[in-house]
Amino acid sequence: MSDEIRTNTGRAVGSWNGASAKELMQELGRIRKLLAEEEKSEKIVPREMPHREQLPEDLMAFNAYPLWGCDKEGLCVVGAGANRIEPVAKVLAFSLVEHH
Repeated sequence: MSDEIRTNTGRAVGSWNGASAKELMQELGRIRKLLAEEEKSEKIVPREMPHREQLPEDLMAFNAYPLWGCDKEGLCVVGAGANRIEPVAKVLAFSLVEHH
């Protein structure tokens, strides 16, 4: 899988290697600032981030709030502004799927 972060038009605007949620959050902030400066209508889409395979299966269709990605340590970048990091267990607690 590619590390590229692409806009809804397919333009590569950044990258994330899947290792750190903090790095993803920083990169998404940088990309949002870039897109705002360019005054483009392009957007980045949470479900199209690299390394979606690192999400637990129960979170693949998660839609309670935006889930940008989870790192190899089980921390996830969440929220409309991609401005929060939550452990996978907390995100699963908001899922409508039962977890036993």
